Amino acid sequence: MKKRLFWVLLCIGVCINVSRAQPAVQFERSGTYKTLKFFEGDVMTFKLRSDKRHWFKEAIAQIYVDEGLVQFESRAVFIDSISAIRVGNASGFVRGASAGLVTFSYAWGFWTLVSLAYGDPLSWSTVVIGAGSYLVGKLLKLTFFRTHKLGDRKRLKLIDLTFYNELESSSLRK
Repeated sequence: MKKRLFWVLLCIGVCINVSRAQPAVQFERSGTYKTLKFFEGDVMTFKLRSDKRHWFKEAIAQIYVDEGLVQFESRAVFIDSISAIRVGNASGFVRGASAGLVTFSYAWGFWTLVSLAYGDPLSWSTVVIGAGSYLVGKLLKLTFFRTHKLGDRKRLKLIDLTFYNELESSSLRK
């Protein structure tokens, strides 16, 4: 009985073509074949043309290819209104270390100025520690995070990756 049910369900599953649309936001650069795709549920960090000071990091809720619209958790954005995206594959440790080193260098520089105000001499080691931690923190950020400004060579586009079988495609052509 279980074998028969298995075969019946298998035949039904093979015979019925359930094609689900797979829309995506695709980032592409001219001159290279490599692309980066963001699907529904992926987190995207972007900057809007109307608000160039703030970065938004939100998950994609839905993509409307025909309208050119991406629905995020808290806002809907036209694909043309995105001016830059940030792509990072760094772990939480690298992000924390980068921010921590830069913050440490600011604090080190502040207390170095305070000690200079009280008459302590400035040494090379004091300068090297502050400047070195700042440079290492910024280099970590540059190494693991890429910011892409969209323009002539770089662009975002909405694509639909739905595959149709021959019967569906012939009925769509009519």
